Amino acid sequence: MANFHKSEIARLQLETAVDIFLRGLDWSSVITLAGASSGILDTLVRRAGKEPFVDYARRVYRELQGNTPKRKSYAHHIDKRLGVIAHKHLSKDDSETVELDLEKQATDALARAIADYVTLNGQDEPFVRAYLQWTWVNTDGPGLMDKFATVPAKMRPK
Repeated sequence: MANFHKSEIARLQLETAVDIFLRGLDWSSVITLAGASSGILDTLVRRAGKEPFVDYARRVYRELQGNTPKRKSYAHHIDKRLGVIAHKHLSKDDSETVELDLEKQATDALARAIADYVTLNGQDEPFVRAYLQWTWVNTDGPGLMDKFATVPAKMRPK
């Protein structure tokens, strides 16, 4: 038996999720691993005094809608949208089937986890650079940067 820092567990989960994602092996496992990693990283980012993805999303929502959703309910909303909830719960009243867009939800769940990882640790890890390169190539990186240039400062990540 050994002691592990939670940041190491989150990093290993995220590194494995990126590997599975880039090889296109199993979108469900990417969602599960990215969701678990996000659960740890969110708290670590907050403890470091930085803004985690969920709080950034709440801030953007406030700017667009005029009110700030409660953190817990909005985090649950995000987990539901990303398919994380469908991958970890089956209550007695839940249907045994769910409708998911696994590839998109895996892509988005991984983006959320990577965002918190980068906020906490930067982008020097090879698995982070590989994911960011994939994203640049597959989501029109230059076009996204042009759009980002028009985003008001108050809606940009801190």
